[in-house]
Amino acid sequence: MSELLNQQLGREEIAALSSAYIDQGVKKDAWEICEISVDGPILKARLRMTGFFVSPTDPGGFHLTIFSTQEFLAQLANIYLHLAAGYTTKERETWMRECSITSRKTIRDPENIQVEIDFFGLKKIGGGVASMANARVFDDEGGLFTARLKGLLR
Repeated sequence: MSELLNQQLGREEIAALSSAYIDQGVKKDAWEICEISVDGPILKARLRMTGFFVSPTDPGGFHLTIFSTQEFLAQLANIYLHLAAGYTTKERETWMRECSITSRKTIRDPENIQVEIDFFGLKKIGGGVASMANARVFDDEGGLFTARLKGLLR
């Protein structure tokens, strides 16, 4: 084992190894949903980043992060579950019970992020709704994330 893996880190060492994006950049990321279409269990959406941080260690420039992806997938699931429960305005809380996201290929286009979510296992529970979903997040440049979600509207 490397000697570097057996030590105590102070503030200076932590700062030297920390990601600028996680420390500061994630707070600058902002996105908006431009459009949504729903056809039964399938939700399709187009999003764009309205603000983002470019990591100084990424020579490729912008790349979509799992942090922003989880945020907008949660918002899209919130919208879908409200529609599935028969609401046209936000009336209830939604909880993302599980989320697994895999980055298959880097998404580099901040202006045209596409999302397709297939909701399945939809169940009415009391006054709420529960569902699972498989999602694809992609751009026109071949970038791809896949995700599996479980959510609940209470």
